[in-house]
Amino acid sequence: MAKATATQSGAIRKKNEKVILKAATNEFVKHGYQGTSLQAIADRAELPKANILYYFKSKQGLYRALLEDILAMWNDAFEHTTADDDPAVAISAYIRSKMRYSRSHPKSSRIFAMEIIQGAPNLKDNLQFPVIEWSKQKCSLIQTWIDQGKIQPIEPIYLLFLIWGATQFYADFDTEVRMIHGKALSVEEFSQAEQNLVDIILRGIGLTS
Repeated sequence: MAKATATQSGAIRKKNEKVILKAATNEFVKHGYQGTSLQAIADRAELPKANILYYFKSKQGLYRALLEDILAMWNDAFEHTTADDDPAVAISAYIRSKMRYSRSHPKSSRIFAMEIIQGAPNLKDNLQFPVIEWSKQKCSLIQTWIDQGKIQPIEPIYLLFLIWGATQFYADFDTEVRMIHGKALSVEEFSQAEQNLVDIILRGIGLTS
């Protein structure tokens, strides 16, 4: 009985956290960190403000949890890649994953972009070290592929910068895309943009998709 109650409680917590994070995303992307209040998030989530404080302790705690969630989603496709993996397959999967995240979660990407533009005040403490360490690990992985002759010699960090900038562009600068293209990209057009990006980046390091 106690185990069932604990399981049910965990499910409720997970559901509420998801609702709160979605509401927070909509408020933060519209008003920024400073312009967003916990009460506004609570109203949008249709939950008591006390629930947010129970799960996330503070507005900053909620905002950092949101940033952590964004980073985890971005990194997922490349997280467990090893030097034994085919670099063409691994890098293609990473690019495609980040492109699709830009399409499915554009608001999250814009929140992260705003955080960086403002000097990353909420990344500098708890999140800065994990971000740097993850980047170092992936640079080391890419360098191993270079040393093994699997990809052309390049500076690994610039490859990561290129992937991040090119994929996140479709979320952060969606307005520019719509303005120049005349409308939002269709599913087919977005897939074409994704494939073009994969082809361009892979060819640049001596690979094919």
